[in-house]
Amino acid sequence: MKKSPVSGMPAYFAVAFVWFTTHFGGGFASGRQLVQFFVQYGWYALFTPIIAILINALVFYYAWEFSIKHKKFEYRSWADAFYSPYEKIFSNLYEFAFNLTLVTATAVAFATGGATMTGVFGTPYMLNTAVIAVIMFFLTIYGADVIRAVASWIAIIVIVGLLIIYGSNFIAIIPNLKNVIGELPSPNGFGPALWEALKYSSLQAAVVGSYIAVADVLKDKNDVKKAAITGFILNGFLLGLAAMVILSYYPNILPEAVPVLYVINNGVGGRAGELLVSLLIFLGVISTGVNLIYGGAKRIINISVKEGAQRNSRKKEIIASAVYVLFTWGIALFGLIPLIAKGYGYIGYVAFPVVVLPILYKGIFKKDRTQRIDA
Repeated sequence: MKKSPVSGMPAYFAVAFVWFTTHFGGGFASGRQLVQFFVQYGWYALFTPIIAILINALVFYYAWEFSIKHKKFEYRSWADAFYSPYEKIFSNLYEFAFNLTLVTATAVAFATGGATMTGVFGTPYMLNTAVIAVIMFFLTIYGADVIRAVASWIAIIVIVGLLIIYGSNFIAIIPNLKNVIGELPSPNGFGPALWEALKYSSLQAAVVGSYIAVADVLKDKNDVKKAAITGFILNGFLLGLAAMVILSYYPNILPEAVPVLYVINNGVGGRAGELLVSLLIFLGVISTGVNLIYGGAKRIINISVKEGAQRNSRKKEIIASAVYVLFTWGIALFGLIPLIAKGYGYIGYVAFPVVVLPILYKGIFKKDRTQRIDA
């Protein structure tokens, strides 16, 4: 079994860490995403995050399984093979969904990281985003091994940070949480709460192309299963813990722009907690941007190879990464995020029928999935 770059750790951990660090973006770090998709519906948030991550674990498991079986580690070639014989429709739909998610999520990462650095250090927003752009660029041009290594180290730091913030506050919020559970949930009912969980899962599944890009290190079905289970435990536990702590301040916390700061200011943390949150937001910004850009850059490289340009692959990697970094940086600088965010808001609606349902259907019901994968 191949080892990850972190202390001889099994490679499936590195793949699971890429999933976790992509998932852990600015919205997760700030807590705002948790309020939007889960906490606003009251105590349903105790289990809807787990439903969302369980769906993701199944989707990624079957996607990775197909990827290593057919040796497809670039999202378009994977989509063409997976959606055959309907690839002309579904591959193009997925490419649109993936790139819209990539561009918007990375641009939002620039904006979030730049604003956070301004708040902590007082440095200019444009300078901050330029620093982030340079970091993202250099991390994306060195290939999947570096991406997995960076994701592994960031994941370890983020996991420890989240446990410090939410773990230290968990005991303090138990009385509040009991009161929330004792009240009626959102008057909207369970249906909307479940639908938001499905949308959240679909939004995460839209970037399955980035996870496929680093799946070449998985050598057999057992590795795939371990990566999916490890990712489910990491994402499910930490998302569930964070949602539970934020839920304890329901409904007062709902309008907060950065709910995690509300938790710290009304619980345990103080100034040290605020600095730790800023660090986690910054790491979330970097990890999300790097993982997504790398997945998109592989697509550009693949196009050039198909067109017959076999040489200078290193140069292609640099150019492809630079194109994505500069484009998304420009969106963040020129205030175009609200415009494309309107489309971003519909990604969940597109990804559910285009990504989630086909992968689950083909993975669960198609007989050829039971065939053994070549080691």
